[in-house]
Amino acid sequence: MKKLTILVPAFNEEGCINPFYEAVEPFLDNGKYESRYLFIDDGSKDNTLNEIKELRKKDNRVHYISLSRNSGKEAALEAGLKASLDQDAVIMMDADLQHPPYLIKDMLEKYSEGYKIVYTRQRNRKGDSFLKKVTARMFYSVFNKYSDVPLEQSSKDYMLIDKDVVKAFLDMPDRYRFTRGIFSYVGFKKYCLEFDFVQREIGKTKWNLKKLYKYGINGLNQFSNVFLLVPKMVAWLSFLTSIASIFLFCFNVIGLESFLIMLIVPFFFMLTNIVLYWMMFVLYSTRREAMRRPIYFVGETSLDE
Repeated sequence: MKKLTILVPAFNEEGCINPFYEAVEPFLDNGKYESRYLFIDDGSKDNTLNEIKELRKKDNRVHYISLSRNSGKEAALEAGLKASLDQDAVIMMDADLQHPPYLIKDMLEKYSEGYKIVYTRQRNRKGDSFLKKVTARMFYSVFNKYSDVPLEQSSKDYMLIDKDVVKAFLDMPDRYRFTRGIFSYVGFKKYCLEFDFVQREIGKTKWNLKKLYKYGINGLNQFSNVFLLVPKMVAWLSFLTSIASIFLFCFNVIGLESFLIMLIVPFFFMLTNIVLYWMMFVLYSTRREAMRRPIYFVGETSLDE
């Protein structure tokens, strides 16, 4: 019988643990798979860990890893995947039930057909704010234009992955991971399932624009060369500014000399600082990679019991 892990990162999701378990349980094929739940408590400040422990008393297939601090969803997923190397397949999904459990049956069916990765995408961005829709569209457009690892629009990290994919993922040396980019990078036979937007009914999302921005920037930094556009843009703007200055000088525009000096000098200072900012960003990212710091620490776990 094949082993299956339901991998669930959770941060301050005390109200979701039991509803999640009850919603997922009917869709597990326990006749074909030896299933288990692996919750990764990502340094929650509420009773998330206690709720998981109480659930474990009722069902010993429920396991957990509690990180010593909030390390982020990417680190939580890596912790769970490292603890699932002995499993045949892993299904990663969020605890908030915005990833519909009914797709698990379809995932397992496609897995039995030989697909190594069965991922999901949302048919539309219903429920997202206008700003989030626009920024998401811009991100996918820029990422796919300047990356050799394309991402499908509105794809999610709700997916089933085979043990070979888990190993390939963990073999990647990246310390600050962009999960969807890595799963696209490693290849393997893939199949996509679509679903409609599901409204979150319990709790609040932990994502905000700042976190999404950092997540997107990390993805662009890891899997694209889009930052090379910055010095190119500066070069072109500098060139055009020089042409404009020569044009004004040749036509002897009286009274604008002082204005141009006051305009051009701050303009170049601004452009220089933009370039320096991105250079420092890349250098700091390189430093973080080189330092090889652990990206999470385990506080306690039930896997040793």
